[in-house]
Amino acid sequence: MNLMKYLYSKDSIKRKILDIEDDIEELIKNKCSEKFNLVWYGAYDIDLKHLVYWVCIESDKLKDQLTDDILLNEQLRMLLKKHNYPKKARPFVSIGFESQETVDRESDGNWYHHFK
Repeated sequence: MNLMKYLYSKDSIKRKILDIEDDIEELIKNKCSEKFNLVWYGAYDIDLKHLVYWVCIESDKLKDQLTDDILLNEQLRMLLKKHNYPKKARPFVSIGFESQETVDRESDGNWYHHFK
């Protein structure tokens, strides 16, 4: 849980983003057999549609399983609604999965360059 979220008003965009982050972690924890990390970034202060969440895991195999899990992906999308992220921006918010194996293979293990 991200305790920093309590520094923000419950109605602020930053608080919504952090609440969504916490709920994504809870959903993934129940589906993920590997260690994982959740990162988010974006220019949401310029336009609310510029928000990205990445679930970073270890293997390509699990990445594919999570990507193909229709119910999980629907649940992740519903978190935007649950936390009242602005409706017009919701279809553009990205929630994806990436693996260390892919980053090692495509970007010499450098997550920064991989997401760039």
